[in-house]
Amino acid sequence: MSGHIAVVEKTFLVLEAMSELGRSATLQELTETTGLPKATLYRILQTLAKLGYVDQDQARSRYGLTLRMYELGRGDGYEDLRQQALPVMELLHQRFNETVNLGILQGTHIIYVHYIETTRSVRWQVRPGVRDPFHCTALGRAIAAFLPETRQRKLLDAMTLVQRTPLSPVDRATVEAVLEETAERGWAQDDEENDAGVVCFGVPLIDDGMPVAGISISVVKSRLTPELREEIISAMEEIGPQVTQRPRLVATRKAQ
Repeated sequence: MSGHIAVVEKTFLVLEAMSELGRSATLQELTETTGLPKATLYRILQTLAKLGYVDQDQARSRYGLTLRMYELGRGDGYEDLRQQALPVMELLHQRFNETVNLGILQGTHIIYVHYIETTRSVRWQVRPGVRDPFHCTALGRAIAAFLPETRQRKLLDAMTLVQRTPLSPVDRATVEAVLEETAERGWAQDDEENDAGVVCFGVPLIDDGMPVAGISISVVKSRLTPELREEIISAMEEIGPQVTQRPRLVATRKAQ
């Protein structure tokens, strides 16, 4: 019995490590993260893949969590938020056919809770449940920029400046300047600062004066012409007042 319990504990260790990474990872990366022997880790990953909870990219030898893992958590308390945000998300998706994301702030990270994926063959995608540092994402900046001063200061005090790409902010002063600029113009941007080759634009969802979530549109940079960039920015400015002033926007959990 104890052997079965040990296997369960190791399996959850693997799942938590994959969720924490927030992206697909190689067997070696997961071995280093979990501390498990490579043979044990491989067996666990193969079992999870057969059950549909892990996706294996054979070409790149990488493993990632699937939507089935996310479906287990659909009772996450954010369904009201998803339903309220969906009309705006669909509007952006129909207009640009690019991936649109919905995220919340938990601690110093953005948690993705819903998305509408582009139908284009070249795409960028983050599965629901994945976490990213708030300071280098359009979603995180859109939320953090509109927090009350005290809460924003606590958030900045707690953040760890992980450099996701060579363009990620590396000091607090830069993050503060970005948030100030975001608050002034009403929308946020990250230009390859969280994922190389991807540009994102975001706006906050405000409920009773507090940012409870954010909506972003993600574009592969090779597709982002100057004309498309201006059109997306215009859309952000158009929908900003709609999503920031929705009086009946309700989330069962507030941004933390």
